[in-house]
Amino acid sequence: MTITITNYRELFANIHERPQMWLIREDFASVVAFIEGCDQANARTLLTGFQPWLVTQAGCLNNHVWWSIVAHLTEPIGPKNFRDMDPDLDARTVESLFDLLDEFLELRDEHDGTNRIFAAHEQWRRLRELNGCSATDAPNCPTVPWPRAASRIKPNSPTP
Repeated sequence: MTITITNYRELFANIHERPQMWLIREDFASVVAFIEGCDQANARTLLTGFQPWLVTQAGCLNNHVWWSIVAHLTEPIGPKNFRDMDPDLDARTVESLFDLLDEFLELRDEHDGTNRIFAAHEQWRRLRELNGCSATDAPNCPTVPWPRAASRIKPNSPTP
């Protein structure tokens, strides 16, 4: 029997709503492992652009894996051990991951969404190079507008 999943936003929303139906544990590491498995099952195309999109939002961490950036966006202070996060930070990081993943998949499904993600990341990378920030994550280095899904853009805010 072959099962085909056609809407990963819906799948991830179901997992977020009822994690015990899908996961052995509800912690960040288990959710990351499940999502990585989904990406692997899709020949590593499901998350294409996710890491650069997160980097553009974080303004740093270009050499980090996506789950490390999600943890940083949730709590920018201090290192995180994903196998041993305190319960509050772990729960907040899981919430952040599902919110970010949903918006990312929505954006990527929009017309030209993937191109907007990679264009913003490339602009960010070039600005950092031009300003001598390539080797550091200095907070005073230039940033670029973070591409947002159309449904997430608030009225009267600049559109990326």
